[in-house]
Amino acid sequence: MISRKTGTMVLAGAVLMVTGVIVTSMLLATKPSIIQINDGTFKILELPYTYTKNDAYVLVIGSAVGGMMLSYIFTTLLAAGKSEVKDMITTEKPVEIQVSHTDIAASADVKEESLLIEAVLTALEGDEKKLVKEIADHGGEMLQNELVLSLNFSKAKVSRMLTDLEKRGLVLKKQYGLTNKVALAGKLRGENNEK
Repeated sequence: MISRKTGTMVLAGAVLMVTGVIVTSMLLATKPSIIQINDGTFKILELPYTYTKNDAYVLVIGSAVGGMMLSYIFTTLLAAGKSEVKDMITTEKPVEIQVSHTDIAASADVKEESLLIEAVLTALEGDEKKLVKEIADHGGEMLQNELVLSLNFSKAKVSRMLTDLEKRGLVLKKQYGLTNKVALAGKLRGENNEK
């Protein structure tokens, strides 16, 4: 089902396209021409195009509506971009190392973590499955450019898949120099989300 925000964006885009076509077709109207024939010779006269009062109203209203739709689309996209940037910038918490009293507890945590990763891998298909498996095999985090090299996928494909997985809450991306550090989500890595 389409969200309300997506629906209004599509509607605004459609209105912008319709007003753009109307205004452009009116502005690019061909000039009327007259062919004069005098004594066996002819002359083509092009008259300047004059806009009627109604044409002017349509142009003004169409331009205003198109401008409003364009500004709505840009502000919505800009606001969405800012919220995504805020989500990407997270404060890093200090790493807490919990010492377990027995080796049995540590092995149980590792077993739970591997079972959770296996469950996620069975739910994923194709290239996304390869990508998550590659991250899991490298300790749960690695650089995005290393993923591109190890999987032999294009940068755009890896970026697109990571964005999809991030939206689903399976991976986290953080800026790391000129690339991104990609890590499995806290639950997949066996971290507790206690505040």
